[in-house]
Amino acid sequence: MLALTLPLSGIDIWVPGIVLLGILIGFLIGLFGVGGGFLLTPLLKVVFGIPYPIAVGSSLLQIFINSCIATFRHWRNQNVDIKLGLILAAGAVVGTEVGVRILTLLQRSAPVLINNRHFSPADLVLNLLFFVLLSGVAVFTLLETSRRSETQEVSTAISRWLRTVRLPPALVFPRSGIVSYSLWIPLFLAFFVGVLTGLMGVGGGFVNFPLLIYVIGVSTHIAVGTSVFQILLASGYGASRHAFLGNVEIVLVALLFAGSFAGVQLGVKAAQVLGGRSIRRYFALVVAQGVVLIVWDLIRQIFF
Repeated sequence: MLALTLPLSGIDIWVPGIVLLGILIGFLIGLFGVGGGFLLTPLLKVVFGIPYPIAVGSSLLQIFINSCIATFRHWRNQNVDIKLGLILAAGAVVGTEVGVRILTLLQRSAPVLINNRHFSPADLVLNLLFFVLLSGVAVFTLLETSRRSETQEVSTAISRWLRTVRLPPALVFPRSGIVSYSLWIPLFLAFFVGVLTGLMGVGGGFVNFPLLIYVIGVSTHIAVGTSVFQILLASGYGASRHAFLGNVEIVLVALLFAGSFAGVQLGVKAAQVLGGRSIRRYFALVVAQGVVLIVWDLIRQIFF
């Protein structure tokens, strides 16, 4: 019973491998406030051979379930800014719908010929997006955490400047320590994250987490909790849309959840122990592993 055939895609999977992957993804959700889709989606495609559309839809449902658990744990630890999270979710839902439609168009496009081999436009575009975004986030975060500083938190020029923008309506976010902030800034940022959610099968946390810290100026622990709350709402919408399109493998999601339930608990506990700088540094290192995975997949498909 170590191997199982998925009913929707007809692909054989190794059950212990899927469960272990679930533990890893759950841990990332609890520790960083990221959905883990930036690793889960490409791993399902590269390691287990699951087509991107199925990997995207199944990842979103898995992320939604884990985010419910992680949000509750972080809310109990008072690390969730509900007001900011709801605004981020509103923008992300609209962006998610746009992302889902873009992926549908890519799926219907004609194959692309590279090195005498045919490639799905969806595969090429998603691999490129994963590479560019993961590389940028990893490099920036590693550079920031490498600088000498006596404080655990970071304040950037752009986060300080955005707090001076007077584009009404202005809102107050007490939990995040923000006394005045234009509504349109988090809405626009969340829309961008939402597009990634619908298109790439990610909760958007690997972009949302650094945006909250470096652009909006939220402390690391509040960023973790608020990010995972926003991911819960955005991934829930994205999962429902992909389920409607037939892109969700329930059996796969169940196996992933079997491992991730324990992983989330461990991640949340680790987040309370580690300092903000350490969390950001480990986050960058994990993202860098995603970059390596994407590069290997592209080389393998084109040349081998």
